Amino acid sequence: MKEETFEQLWASQKKQILSRNAEYQRIVNSYQMRSGADWLLFALPLVGAIVAFDYLPFKNEILNWIVSAIIAIVLFCLVVALKSWLNGDRSLAEVEAEVKQQCFETWKKTGKLT
Repeated sequence: MKEETFEQLWASQKKQILSRNAEYQRIVNSYQMRSGADWLLFALPLVGAIVAFDYLPFKNEILNWIVSAIIAIVLFCLVVALKSWLNGDRSLAEVEAEVKQQCFETWKKTGKLT
């Protein structure tokens, strides 16, 4: 029963609590494109899809477009993972779980989330 109450409180106040957490906000802001290197990094999926489109062996153009789109999506996911790895940041899920655990400990002691 107590944990259900905490989960309800957490769900209702999650955004406000996370917006006050400096590490969480730093990681969220790290996904923004701030430099020329970021723009180049995010251009790679587009370039990769265009190059792949030219070299795909399929005769059907619609199939070439679909495969190129899939290649662009996969490359984009890899680029985002690479940027996160290069920044050395923990994942948002890890930070959120840590903040939630801290709030749970505080809630058990005081009855309040923060």
